[in-house]
Amino acid sequence: MPAEYRFRVDGRIPVLKVHDEPRPGPAVIVLHGLFSNADDQRRELDALAHWGMAAVGVDAPHHGARRDGWLDGMPSLSPTDSHARFLYFIREAVPDVSRVIDHVVGEGHGPIGLAGVSFGAFTALAVAARDSRVQATVSLLGSPDWAPRDGHVTDELRGLMQEAPVHRPWDCARNPLLLLNAGRDRLVPAQQARDFAHRLWGEFPELGSHVGHYEYPESDHTMREEDWNDAWGRALGFLRRTLYRE
Repeated sequence: MPAEYRFRVDGRIPVLKVHDEPRPGPAVIVLHGLFSNADDQRRELDALAHWGMAAVGVDAPHHGARRDGWLDGMPSLSPTDSHARFLYFIREAVPDVSRVIDHVVGEGHGPIGLAGVSFGAFTALAVAARDSRVQATVSLLGSPDWAPRDGHVTDELRGLMQEAPVHRPWDCARNPLLLLNAGRDRLVPAQQARDFAHRLWGEFPELGSHVGHYEYPESDHTMREEDWNDAWGRALGFLRRTLYRE
């Protein structure tokens, strides 16, 4: 079994770090979904460690060991207000992930990859667009587009949406990027990631050459087990190949 390390970055960001010894160079920061936590991704963390990488789970703001009332109130919000809170969570999480990257790099790890699931995938894409140290990014059930599902855009949402990675394709995709989505997903429509990939391939071929995109047409946001296993297998292979430069 790989070794497990628990600590807090800056005394406030809970981290679960898993790897074999001697400590491997490449590290992948794994970002969980909404209402989840780093421990819920333990199977994925162990798989990364088994494949020779250091796996770094992070509790997002208001999640896991940082749980507070912000999540509890979301079900009672209107769709517009709930989406706005979702975007505020992403904005709050992005600098925390960069602080974890600071810590991991300080420990001697590198290159650095990101793998995010749902809310964590939105965050991973936003971090990749802002932090050039991220050398590979996997988005599972996420999107670079922050538009609400129902299309209703308030002034508040319009301001938040301007920060979405979809508006910074040259930053989001400066390094290898893999987008994995579910064709029947009603929470995160697959079309958003699909359109982004096609835009990169068509308008920015120098970026699109290292962007991958794959959809699972029979899955919704809670993916079928066989599809999730295939998606995670693709993610592992992508991260191993790009971070080890195989």
